[in-house]
Amino acid sequence: MLIAVKLALRNLLRNRWRSALTLAAVAVAVGLMVFTLGMYDGWMDEMVRGTTAMETGQIQVHTAEYVENPRVYESFPGDSGVIARVRSVRGVLAVSPRVKAYGLVGNEDRSQVARILGVVPEAEGVATPIRDAIIQGRWLSLAPAPTPAPREVVLGQSLAQQLRVVPGDELVVFLEAADGSLGNELLRVTGIVRTGNTELDRLAAYLHLQDAQYLTALGDQIHELMLRTADLDAARAIADSVAAAIGARVGAPARHEAVAPATLVAQPWQEIVPWLHQMILLFRRSYALMYLLIYLVAAVGILNTARMSALERRREFGVMLAIGMRPFRMFRTVVVETVVLGLVGALIGATLGFLLSWYYATAGFDMTVFTDQATFSYMGVAFSERIYFVLTPVTVIQPIVVMLAVAALSGLWPAFRAARIVPAPTIAGRT
Repeated sequence: MLIAVKLALRNLLRNRWRSALTLAAVAVAVGLMVFTLGMYDGWMDEMVRGTTAMETGQIQVHTAEYVENPRVYESFPGDSGVIARVRSVRGVLAVSPRVKAYGLVGNEDRSQVARILGVVPEAEGVATPIRDAIIQGRWLSLAPAPTPAPREVVLGQSLAQQLRVVPGDELVVFLEAADGSLGNELLRVTGIVRTGNTELDRLAAYLHLQDAQYLTALGDQIHELMLRTADLDAARAIADSVAAAIGARVGAPARHEAVAPATLVAQPWQEIVPWLHQMILLFRRSYALMYLLIYLVAAVGILNTARMSALERRREFGVMLAIGMRPFRMFRTVVVETVVLGLVGALIGATLGFLLSWYYATAGFDMTVFTDQATFSYMGVAFSERIYFVLTPVTVIQPIVVMLAVAALSGLWPAFRAARIVPAPTIAGRT
């Protein structure tokens, strides 16, 4: 085989311009694939992070009944023991207990339906980038305001604009509590947030957890534990560990499955936002189409080079067959030439693509080239100004392997024609 490789390199150097142009086409194709895969994986990671960072987290814990039908009275004890066990799970970076309810927020002039989010300010600030999203005023204090002062509230930007309020203004909230009574409270706006998440900015009203529990008559109960994990892709495995730590089940129960309503359920983001998970699967399964379109150009170049080389050396092949070379060995020689051509080009392209992708994986790809804002939203998901490429061994190795397969396939027809040469008339120039 080593002799065949040396022979292939010698034959490729016979026509250096043609070989160089083919190498360039192969290198561009492989480099473009490495760059594209790194960018797409980075884009999808940013989409997952933007979707889950502020609202859903990477894992959520609810009761089974709340998953099926989220109502204000479907809650569970938010004691420190449960939260401590969840925090102890490897891969969990932060845990934020929450109370969720819908109510009417407004003043004497106007009112809007709002999503009441009761949170522990410090825990929510660690689990989400909510503090960085403050554009006016400040985030909630560490402790609730003393009675009888108005309760602190932080509003989403769009909600604040609809209500035409600024930090310092007072509002009233009305909602149905867990015991069927009408909860109401006086609020004072302490801050306004712009998360980039369209739904949150339009509906969110953040209160202290204790204030929200009192307002909804939940006592020490909560609706949700929101978890931030170190690895987005490991959310399913971490959800398994969380479920084991607190005696919960993983994933929502099936429609006809008998599960006690109070059973705790741990759900990874793939189940919480299934549309996003399906979109990512669609993107990754469409890689085959990208390979087909990009590598088609490289395949045509390799095929043309192998075919022209074989036509120019027909007499040489005829002599080699006449002195005893077997057709199979002739076939293998031509195929090895195309594989060597593809391998050299693929290594050059993969190296260049890796270096460029590595730069953007560390420095980030500036998305302000395509927008006039430091941050922007797409499909209701907030993106930062830079996308950081994701580089994995598969990102670099897979394009090389595919190119070798393309090169081998491109060389089959010229190799087959070379192996079927009839020596005598070919040497005489009659074919």
